[in-house]
Amino acid sequence: MLVREAMRFDFPQPLRRDEVIRKLDEPAAFNIVHIITGIRRCGKTFYLFQKIRDLLGAGVPRDRILYFNFADDRLQPMPDTVLDDIVNEYWRQVPEARRDGAYLFLDEVQECANWQGFCQRIAEHERVTLVITGSSSKLSSDEIATNFRGRSHPHEMAPLSFREYCEFHGLAVPDPAVMSDASVFSPQETTDFEGAYERYLVTGGFPGVQRLDTPDRIEMLQSYMRDVVARDVAERFGRENITMATQTALYLLRNTACELSVNSLVAALKDNGWKVYWDKVNTLLELFRQAYLIHELPEYTTSLKPNSTGVPKVYAIDQGMVYAVSRANQQDLDKRLETAVFCELRRRTAGRRTEAVTSYTMPGSRQKKVDFLVGDALAAEPYALYQVTAQMAVDKTRKREIGSLTAVMQRTGLDSGVILTLHDEETINVEAGTIRVIPAWKWALEK
Repeated sequence: MLVREAMRFDFPQPLRRDEVIRKLDEPAAFNIVHIITGIRRCGKTFYLFQKIRDLLGAGVPRDRILYFNFADDRLQPMPDTVLDDIVNEYWRQVPEARRDGAYLFLDEVQECANWQGFCQRIAEHERVTLVITGSSSKLSSDEIATNFRGRSHPHEMAPLSFREYCEFHGLAVPDPAVMSDASVFSPQETTDFEGAYERYLVTGGFPGVQRLDTPDRIEMLQSYMRDVVARDVAERFGRENITMATQTALYLLRNTACELSVNSLVAALKDNGWKVYWDKVNTLLELFRQAYLIHELPEYTTSLKPNSTGVPKVYAIDQGMVYAVSRANQQDLDKRLETAVFCELRRRTAGRRTEAVTSYTMPGSRQKKVDFLVGDALAAEPYALYQVTAQMAVDKTRKREIGSLTAVMQRTGLDSGVILTLHDEETINVEAGTIRVIPAWKWALEK
């Protein structure tokens, strides 16, 4: 019954997201398994609908496509053979799909026992193109590498980018292919995009909260955080520790764009009455990274040896979630702006080395620091520098941002740098080269 229902499902027309799967091969044995990962509620399921509608538009028959959601409560209690049962029932109903090839989209597949072995086996022995999704740490990069032995391609999804946010809200965006540093926007367009970006820094990019009123949006984003803790972290950390895990999640989100070591997190938890030790907190921090609630930004180094003295910065997955869980006296626009810029840089560097985005501190000086250096650290090839500040009007802020960026430009040999702001825009010539000051909304619309 469930398979027949799935075969009759009318796929909704989703907001078109940026592609994370660049190409789907035609069904064949030994195809790569495409695995879409990312934090819960970021839009993975509707991205599957987007890919399915593309296939239908390209002429693939509907009965050669199976979409099945294993989070369906009617599957409980879930037998160990549920994956085989579902796919075998599909073969029985559409035997030609097994003979000629089929596209299988299995949503929340990690809910099933032995899902790794099943996906590996069916990809190797059946004529299929297999796409699976999952939210929990069971689909972390470490798990994927261990279980799929190079036969998979993980693709990370995130909440809406600013470009996608504008499209979601019906704001026409320019073609990134024709945008340049000299692109000019009309006064009306400038006002529209400035307002949209300021809302984006408050609302964030989770698709499911975009149409909600402010109280409902805040409650929903708080529930997303609790869901990550309960379903992705406590499952491995121990349900008896769920209260401490929730408090840690709040602390991490509220301290987005800040340096954070395991030692400092241990100290903060002890100050709040928790009896914790280093290994336990380090494990918890890793689980939050695997659940995509936070990302860690390392310090730039050209050494093969891990930097034992550098303190990494932690960034939340979404600035809107930060706003939703922060107290009124903790609302920091600069931190949310920096978080949004970091998330955009991660999108732009997807598929490159994991250390493509780092921070940079001038040797011997904790004061001269650039927020983001983009480049291949091990090859000592930096190619972009970014500072982030909400506004440049205060003389002290202006001198600090320009001075730090100029010093790092000279140190790295780069002749240009970027300062991202909310509204300011100008070109500054310095001894090391040229600094471009640009509103973050305009930069975010570029490619």
